[in-house]
Amino acid sequence: MPFLAPERTYQIINGIINAERLDDLLDLLCAEIVALGVADGYLVNMRDASGGYLSCLKIRYPAEYQNLEQSYLGYKIPLDNGQLNARAMATRELVRVNPGNANSEEQNILLYWKIQEMTGMPLCAPGAPAGAPIGVLVLLKQGPAIPDEDFAKVQELLGLFLASLSRWLHFSHLEQLHDEATAAVAENQRLLQFLDDMTSLTSLDKIYELFAAELIRQLPFDLASFYLVEDDHLHFRKAIAARPQLESLRQEWEHHLLQTPYPLDPTASGLVYVMLRDEAMVFPDFQEIRHLPLAGYDKKSLAILRTPRTLFISPIRHHKKPIGIFALYSLEHTVELSNADLDLLGDLSSFLGTAITNSKLYATSQEQVLEIRHLNAMLEEKVEALAKQASTDQLTGLFNFRTFEDELVRRLHETARAGDHEPLALLLIDIDHFKRFNDTNGHAAGNDILAAVAQEIGRHTRQSDKACRYGGEEFVLILPKCGLEGAIQLAERIRDSIECQAFATCAGQRSVTVSAGCTIYRPGDDRQALFNRADQALYQAKERGRNRVCSL
Repeated sequence: MPFLAPERTYQIINGIINAERLDDLLDLLCAEIVALGVADGYLVNMRDASGGYLSCLKIRYPAEYQNLEQSYLGYKIPLDNGQLNARAMATRELVRVNPGNANSEEQNILLYWKIQEMTGMPLCAPGAPAGAPIGVLVLLKQGPAIPDEDFAKVQELLGLFLASLSRWLHFSHLEQLHDEATAAVAENQRLLQFLDDMTSLTSLDKIYELFAAELIRQLPFDLASFYLVEDDHLHFRKAIAARPQLESLRQEWEHHLLQTPYPLDPTASGLVYVMLRDEAMVFPDFQEIRHLPLAGYDKKSLAILRTPRTLFISPIRHHKKPIGIFALYSLEHTVELSNADLDLLGDLSSFLGTAITNSKLYATSQEQVLEIRHLNAMLEEKVEALAKQASTDQLTGLFNFRTFEDELVRRLHETARAGDHEPLALLLIDIDHFKRFNDTNGHAAGNDILAAVAQEIGRHTRQSDKACRYGGEEFVLILPKCGLEGAIQLAERIRDSIECQAFATCAGQRSVTVSAGCTIYRPGDDRQALFNRADQALYQAKERGRNRVCSL
């Protein structure tokens, strides 16, 4: 049997509806817990955005310890420590701890706070998947244990709050994620600006091509190849030919090199040897040393080139450390390299390393930007959905009381400025004998009727009209640019349409009627005056037998 009187329940629900933040809702819940007088203190611990912790959002200690409350507010509680909160979350059941069953850690807590019992009540929101409470309410008792009937009272009270708590907690988590994503976007934009200032080379293939073209223009080599260290191997990345006539040879050579990553063993290849030594090497004419033993990896590679002559192999450096290799090959004639040429090639190797590293950073940052943009788009969609949810009555789909209040104030200002050119009408609609309907058919059927009537009201209103659920079985319509006659006609259409229908409910097909009161804005009206006049008209409709429209 419910312990809360209907009037008190209505007051609490009205407070829940008007809560504008999670903190407001928790304050209201805590005030009601205190009013119950079942415990000497409490903690409200809610799941954080990561899901791995509970955060203490509200706290009230026994009187002698209340000066310590601020110190523990916001304290994070792990969900894997096996203590009271973790057990309540895991089992989804009430957990009572006293000196007779407490573990060593809990014994210390009981002694420290001078309490005889602490009880964890999991906060399980309607529709939440199994094993996923949104938090734990911990009750602290210094005197005798809390009776079972008192827990029933707390559970009934929590039932009024849980759905709204779940929505507001989700919204709070989304706000946190949105803030984190916004900060990440700002950080990434700073990185992109830095990269734009550093270099315009963003494609690795383009870097290789431009670099090879410049070297081949200055030095008469026929082929260039590039390798980078990744995953403890030297991987081939690109081969470039000086002339179209060498393209088929280049393709054959590149195909082989792509299949053959070099292990970072100096005996595996001359390329790896040069990189590990971090010192360039020149072979003026390979044909003169062709008879010497070659590393297995090099033998096949050079065989494909058929007549390699001069070979130049240099580390690619970044911050004075080798990150890869570039090699130049001539195939018909030897190439004479002066000391100036060697110095130039050494300087260019560092430039190439910087360009390659910047290109990789740029590619990574671009991927991050796309990922963050996608995340932002998702967050914006969720924020919009939550904003709509915050302004909409969840049962009927109409706008809620807070939206009605804001819209009415705005429309009154517009109408006051426009004078007689833009009338404003207000229409109140109430389902007749709704309490009797609920008593006869049950509250679930009553909810079905509320949703059906709301849908019927919405079907008759214009896009510019604002149809809201005012509370309980009452609906209110703000009708801009509508005179009294138009408001009466609309009210009659809605009333007649509802009277003529039988609505599907969980109790079967049921019919209801509605009464309506309407009025229009008069110079000098404030929000309360306009609403009171519409309410008086509605009262007249009820006094005259219901299922009718009256106006004032």
